[in-house]
Amino acid sequence: MTLNPSTTLRAAALVALAGGGAAAQGVLSPIGTILTEQSRTAFSVQGAGARAMGLGGAFIGVADDATAVTFNPAGLAQMVNPEMSFVGQGVNRRGAFQDAQTVSGRRTLLVDDSLVSNTRFDPLLLSGTLPLRVGGRTLAIQLSLQRLIPLREGNSRDMQERPEDGTAPVQLHQSINQAGQIDLYAFAAAYEVSQRILLGGSVNYWRGDWNLGSHSTSTTAGTTRFVHYTQDNHLEGANYTLGLLWRWETWSLGINRSTAFHGDYTYSASYASSATPLMSAPPYTTGLHWPATTGVGLAYRPTDRWLIALDVVRTPWSEARYMSGRENLNGLNFFDMSKGNRTPDATQFHLGVERILLASSGNVIPLRFGYSREPQPVTDRMTGQQRVMQGLSLGSGLKRGAYGFDLAYRYAWGRRRASQFLDADQLLTSVHNQSLGTEAITEHRLAFSFIVQFDRRPVQEFLHHLFVGG
Repeated sequence: MTLNPSTTLRAAALVALAGGGAAAQGVLSPIGTILTEQSRTAFSVQGAGARAMGLGGAFIGVADDATAVTFNPAGLAQMVNPEMSFVGQGVNRRGAFQDAQTVSGRRTLLVDDSLVSNTRFDPLLLSGTLPLRVGGRTLAIQLSLQRLIPLREGNSRDMQERPEDGTAPVQLHQSINQAGQIDLYAFAAAYEVSQRILLGGSVNYWRGDWNLGSHSTSTTAGTTRFVHYTQDNHLEGANYTLGLLWRWETWSLGINRSTAFHGDYTYSASYASSATPLMSAPPYTTGLHWPATTGVGLAYRPTDRWLIALDVVRTPWSEARYMSGRENLNGLNFFDMSKGNRTPDATQFHLGVERILLASSGNVIPLRFGYSREPQPVTDRMTGQQRVMQGLSLGSGLKRGAYGFDLAYRYAWGRRRASQFLDADQLLTSVHNQSLGTEAITEHRLAFSFIVQFDRRPVQEFLHHLFVGG
């Protein structure tokens, strides 16, 4: 989630310039784009699992381990033994803004290239799964905690704006720090209705807490101007995920539907600049409509050693809107703070191939390749270009007896013409001039999954004695 300073500054601009009504009411408008342009280079509510990452994220039609709850909960009914699983991930993201210039009236300023980079580790999933035999079929239940959206970043950059006429340059500095996350607590169950049909579902509780602070300065001829913005956020909501898995000898079809929900979003914000005294507001709670997500996955196994998987996932991000009693906030889109339809819906594409290299003496070693294309709910206000992240992945692992370990690496990239607020003066005046350049994003992601399985018979016998007797 590389930080893009333009969005925090855009947030301040909206607060300072878009209408004193909000400030007069003691409420600074929340800026939902912090969660995308500002906080994430790749805003996708994704599943967690190293095997799935190695397959390019194509796992809805496979879903044959405990991470299935994050892709297709019906797949949990394929499990045979109780297991505990843990998924972790290390991420390095780099965001560059290149070949930029600022046009203000008849004056053109050339902007230095800038690069921000951030590296972190996130625990993504902890789960415990218990499959049972009920009526001669498998019933699996699971408790899990998923770090759905990590929001921990810290970046700073220094640049110059150089007028073409050779006059004194403008020194620019921006620093951004963010901490927090959105977690998902889930209880899932899946049942083997028949040899071919598996059904599953989960009840999900969303809870998020994150904060952000941004400070930007511009200095010219010994005069420094600044913009400072902070925001604290809290999100709560609940929804359901439903899954279907239809299995045949060589192929399987998976369908996943995460329902929309109305959550409670609480925020507080403060804003100060060299032209405006400190404005702040106490926490304010508003409704937030979060859209549904629908995914379809197909898995094909031409032989025992080959697997080909394909997923298509769609989320109507244009429907993510605030529901508030305040007229200036009600109906605004969570990502672009407008009532129009500029925020695009996103259809993701995931493709993966797995080849079993070794399967003997209780050991299984696979090799996986994958590709993904993930359009984001971000469209630049000036160029109209949508951010699209593409990725290539490579993975492997080892299954030995009751233990399993998977490892995957993913390289992703995105490039577009985009605008940014770089100069504090752009925010402190009514002139909405921005800097136009090329946004280039790269991401390196390394994920691992560790699974421990247990003998099912003692658990089955204990439950039989507890509830049946004999």
